[in-house]
Amino acid sequence: MSELTHWRRVDYRLVSLDLTIQGLNNSIEVLKNNFKEIHWYDGDWFLEESEPIYGLAFIAFQNYINGSIKDVVGQIFEKVNFYKLEPNVEGYSKSKIELIIGLANYAKHKDDGIPHKGTKEILECFNLDYQDILYLDKSVIFQGLSILNKDWNLLQIKELVTNWREMIWTRNIEILK
Repeated sequence: MSELTHWRRVDYRLVSLDLTIQGLNNSIEVLKNNFKEIHWYDGDWFLEESEPIYGLAFIAFQNYINGSIKDVVGQIFEKVNFYKLEPNVEGYSKSKIELIIGLANYAKHKDDGIPHKGTKEILECFNLDYQDILYLDKSVIFQGLSILNKDWNLLQIKELVTNWREMIWTRNIEILK
């Protein structure tokens, strides 16, 4: 069986990810324009309004990542092992995929108090303080975003996750033969 002919190889998840990330990116562009055009709209307003948008992007990336694992192996019971297939971020003991998963979980549950054990472990690995955040520029979302992409570019992060999908597919093609 050729790796190109397997029915699970088709990335039908990509269209919805593209639409979602493009829409969120467009929303962030609106906020950037507000910063340029409205005299009272400052950096704090931008951070306040963009943080949940970036959080939604991480949730979309997480959904794509986990769905991609299911596409490759037919289940997601061992998903943490797939997160680790990408090389670790320089200076840290975890990958960018693991960071995206941690940021998505943080975005979903940040008002619940102390994060779940796995999320807490990821955030602490990247030195992301999730307690007593006084200033939004120190938010877990923005600090993590800066590790992933210094320009906070969602389209480049999307490219990272789609390249990761191709990498896990290529590494696991033997499972489907």
